[in-house]
Amino acid sequence: MAKSSTTFDKDKQPAKGRGRSERTKILDAMKETNKTEEGFYQLLVNKAHDPEDNFAFKELLSRLSPVPKAVSPLYEFTFDIDGNPHKQALQIINAIADGKIPSDVGNIIITSISSMLNIQEKTDFEERLKAIEDASEQD
Repeated sequence: MAKSSTTFDKDKQPAKGRGRSERTKILDAMKETNKTEEGFYQLLVNKAHDPEDNFAFKELLSRLSPVPKAVSPLYEFTFDIDGNPHKQALQIINAIADGKIPSDVGNIIITSISSMLNIQEKTDFEERLKAIEDASEQD
């Protein structure tokens, strides 16, 4: 297991406006009892070898070999990338109706299009506002 170092500097203050992280609080508590992070990992490994301890083995296994995140398979359906958003949404709805993509995947795509439109609207608004401000400064 790779060694990691953690600073236990009691005088170090957290950034203004932010509290200490849970990790920092735990490490501080461990320091107060003369325990180290490396000692904790050693204890975890020792407990994982205890057949009576159901938690430690599962925890260690999940850290060493995490379960990969589920990803959707690739789907092929008609989609006009240059079409207007309304027509694109209709293409997705038709693909759902034809059974070419599942409804949850279609919903994700339509939500993505909607988010893209919101971003575009905000960007256009900011650009127009800046142009108005620049024009008013020239007067």
